Amino acid sequence: MSKASPPANVKINPAPPRRTLWPVLLIGSGALLLVGATWWARSANETGDLGLTFANQGQEHIAVGADHGDYNSFPATSGWHDREPQPWGRFAYTVEPERLIHNLEHGGVVIQYNPALVQGAETRLENVQRRFPNKTVVAPNAALKVPVAVTAWRRLYTLDGVDETRIVAFVERYKNRAPERFPD
Repeated sequence: MSKASPPANVKINPAPPRRTLWPVLLIGSGALLLVGATWWARSANETGDLGLTFANQGQEHIAVGADHGDYNSFPATSGWHDREPQPWGRFAYTVEPERLIHNLEHGGVVIQYNPALVQGAETRLENVQRRFPNKTVVAPNAALKVPVAVTAWRRLYTLDGVDETRIVAFVERYKNRAPERFPD
C-alpha cells in the first residue's frame, strides 16, 4: 500500500523547535548569586553613621566560664554566649560579654559606657533604657577606650559622649534584627 500524499493545497508545518530553559535559569541564578555575594561582601565591613558591621561568629551556647575563641569586636557583637541572657535593665556593674551576647541574639541592644570617660551618663542612659525596657541593657564597662559603645547583633556604634538622639536612632534601627526575635 502506498502512502497517500496530502492534497496540494494543504501545507504541513514541522513542529516548532523545543526551547530549553536551562540557559535562562543558569544565567538568572548566576546573576542572583553575584548580587547576593556583592551585598554580603559589602555588609561584612559596612560603615556609616550608625557604626560598623562585623562578621557573624555564630550563636553557640557555652557553659558559664567556658573557654572560647576571641571575639572579632570589642564589645562583642556575636559569638559564644551563656545559655541565659542578662535581664533587661540598667546595671551598676560590668556584665560579662557572654551574657550580653545572648541579649543581642534575642534582638536586643546593649549600651555600655566607661564611667571614667563620661560623667553623668547613668541618668541619661537610663532614660533610653526606660524607652525600650524589654530590648536594652545599660551597664558600665571600664575597659572601653571610648565613652559609649552601643551594640546590636553584628553591629557596633561608638560615641564620644551620651547622645540620646543617636542612641535611640540606633536602637530603633537595629533592635529585632537578630537570629532570634522576641516581642518588645
